[in-house]
Amino acid sequence: MTGFGEIIASAVGKQVAGKLGELATEEATLQWKFKDDVDVMADKMQDLEAVLHDADDRLRRRGRDGEAVGRWLSKFKAVAYDVEDVLDDLDATELLKKSQPKLKLFFSWNNQLLQRVTMPHKLKSVGGKIEKIRKEGQAINLVRHQERAEGSRKNETFAGICDEGLKSGVVGRDIEKDKIISLLLKKGVQEDISIVPIVGLGGLGKSTLAESVFVDKMVNDFEVRAWVHVSKKFDLRKIGSAILKSINSSINLDNCSLQFLQENLRNELADRRYLIVLDDLWEEDADKLERLKQMLQHGYRGSRVIVTTRNQSVVNKLRTGALSHKRKIRLVPKSDQIKLHGLSNDDCWEVMKQTAFGPDDDKSDLEEIGRKIAEKCGGVPLVAIALGQVMSELRTVEAWQTLRDTNIDLGHRDHEDTLERLMLSYYYMKLDFKMCFTYLAAFPKGFIIESDRLIQQWKALGYIHRGDDGKRCINYLMGMSFLQISRKHIRIGY
Repeated sequence: MTGFGEIIASAVGKQVAGKLGELATEEATLQWKFKDDVDVMADKMQDLEAVLHDADDRLRRRGRDGEAVGRWLSKFKAVAYDVEDVLDDLDATELLKKSQPKLKLFFSWNNQLLQRVTMPHKLKSVGGKIEKIRKEGQAINLVRHQERAEGSRKNETFAGICDEGLKSGVVGRDIEKDKIISLLLKKGVQEDISIVPIVGLGGLGKSTLAESVFVDKMVNDFEVRAWVHVSKKFDLRKIGSAILKSINSSINLDNCSLQFLQENLRNELADRRYLIVLDDLWEEDADKLERLKQMLQHGYRGSRVIVTTRNQSVVNKLRTGALSHKRKIRLVPKSDQIKLHGLSNDDCWEVMKQTAFGPDDDKSDLEEIGRKIAEKCGGVPLVAIALGQVMSELRTVEAWQTLRDTNIDLGHRDHEDTLERLMLSYYYMKLDFKMCFTYLAAFPKGFIIESDRLIQQWKALGYIHRGDDGKRCINYLMGMSFLQISRKHIRIGY
């Protein structure tokens, strides 16, 4: 797979080319007599930006020249950063000139005279690098890219939370949802507390199915309800804190001990019927899972725990332990456990339609092509959602035909098919969004961040220029299920 640096090269180039274009029109460049140099650099960077799409395309397809294109992109990124450094020097000098007294500026190493001596050399150096990388691109036959025709809905109003009844991932899961609700409401079971597992590969919609059950009005009669995202790093104290905070937010949990958590959970859960979702559980250690069950054992009879996991081994370990044998807290019978499989092509198309179209949109000319694209999903709802979001931005016959005919080869057979299919949606992601998306790699899955803070970080790094751009990007990534809303915060969910 390509490296992180190669993936963001095109977005970096777009950012620098835009900054050069802005600088070329500013009065400061005229005063410094660098306008001609800046204009030439801006033109060359725009030419290079035009061939970045072709480089990105060939890199994704992993053809015979994929390695050479990857090296070119890495070199281009380095040149783009060099150009950005020179632009920062120009900006800094102008700022000093405006803010410092004349006498102080004269004696400063950053005075205008020194700038006039050093800046031409810097501009000549980066100009040579730009010309060199341009010629190397020509040597590997990179060509200018024609922008794809689009029928975008990018100017629609940003909405943070979608209607629960329109959750795309629930398509094709009615049988499983009804079965889970039936298990949650079932009376006369032998154990006090039942664990209902939802098992399936990544991207099949385990969390979405659990959430659709969690918000269903039929299960509103549970006195206590809590949702905990567990993830790979199993931390019993964090799990207990999350549950307790959901139940009673007035309890001070700062620097509290595990014993404190267990005692308070026993007090809060005693004689109360609860529904707790443990989302994305990976832990296979039987002793740790037994301690988790001990923490949850104090609920009233009829309490339920829903566990989502990719690993059947986790389910097998939950079946063991003293509390299971005592029928205090144990798994539902094997026949009642939920194992998710891929959706049909028709269901994948239904998911894509919900994401790509509005309720009154005419889709007659695109449906046949869309159904062919749905076959690329491999039955994975996450891929269908991601492709549907891309298709909503490229709503023309030509663009959908290109998407239908594009094949992505990761170059490694040991990678999951889901990742290869998701790469198709990444390839067609708008360049504005690619930089913001790759920035999310800095956070672990399940990480929670305020949406305004994320937008500020994107702006500070120069990935976006306005808050509205950030909201549009968040809305787009939410549409691809890479981000989720958690109250007023954003949760990284890719």
